Amino acid sequence: MAAIAIQSVKFKKDFMMLFAFLLFFSIVAFELFLVVWLPWHLKLDSMWADQVARQELIDHFDYVRGISRYSAERAAKPGNAEAALICRSLDRAAAYMHQYGKKMTPAQCRIFMDVIKRLHAQHGTIANGECYSRTLELSTGPYLEKLRGVKVAPPAKK
Repeated sequence: MAAIAIQSVKFKKDFMMLFAFLLFFSIVAFELFLVVWLPWHLKLDSMWADQVARQELIDHFDYVRGISRYSAERAAKPGNAEAALICRSLDRAAAYMHQYGKKMTPAQCRIFMDVIKRLHAQHGTIANGECYSRTLELSTGPYLEKLRGVKVAPPAKK
């Protein structure tokens, strides 16, 4: 029998073949880039969100702390005591923030910000003269007369 010669197409390296290889490897390289870059970028954005939340908290905290110092010195008699209490609590909170501020999560920053906003609202009521405490006028006359042994008439009813 006669041998049949098998003929095949000659393999040609042409432009389309080169373009197909480049396209394939560029797609694979881009997918690998996304696999590495996307998680890194998302982590970076969450880090910046933490930093922004912390910085807004610190700015508002310093503002309210300054107001409390001012109103503790300048407010009317019962209001300045309340402002001094708020000022002392903010000083303790400042010590806490100095020690643990870098470890605070954005959720903790939001909770802390809500408390600071309520304290800021309380300063508005103190500035308007509406305080929780009132100055009581105590008449010491009847008590001194009782201590001296002098008979005291009952107070007149209004």
